[in-house]
Amino acid sequence: MRQLHLCLVFSIFSSLTILFAYQAIQIISWLAKYKHGSLKKYNLVIPILQVMCPLLAESADADEDDDLAPDRAAAEVIDTMALNLSKHVFPTVFEFASVSSQSANPKFREASVTALGVVSEGCLELMKDKLESVLHIVLGALRDPEQMVRGAASFALGQFAEHLQPEIVSHYGSVLPCILNALEDASDEVKVYITKASKHYANHISTTV
Repeated sequence: MRQLHLCLVFSIFSSLTILFAYQAIQIISWLAKYKHGSLKKYNLVIPILQVMCPLLAESADADEDDDLAPDRAAAEVIDTMALNLSKHVFPTVFEFASVSSQSANPKFREASVTALGVVSEGCLELMKDKLESVLHIVLGALRDPEQMVRGAASFALGQFAEHLQPEIVSHYGSVLPCILNALEDASDEVKVYITKASKHYANHISTTV
């Protein structure tokens, strides 16, 4: 696992080229997909997440390829790990989201809800057990003054509407007012995601009535 340690180090050094860092993260993603048992065996899940979650607050420069953006690459790793190691992933991601949602840095507030949206498919059963706490973070972010945070929150709500049914319907009383407010948001990005979320919620509510 020495190679994995090197990849983690490489992925967090800003002095490296974006391509080099991306390649290091891709190696970690491959390990998460095909060697996740080894990551668990050698207690590497938490160290990886402790590097990947903060990378969600990073982004490519305007003149760089979006596909190589560190936040996108990190999201891919976290998603893959959630699908294969859910019970080992969710506690660390939830802790990151809880702490980062209170950050003065809007990029970390954005990352907090992005992380929850990313793991909602793989960690769905664990998230359902903490849905009230998870929604507290995301619905709060949907009222954030920064558009990037509201956009990430609307993305997360869309993921929840798709993956956390039917449990999330029982929270509709708190979710619906936030959705209605977000439909009037000045940001087109927020409107697109929240419209998707509202359709999912409406479909599931109609089947339960």
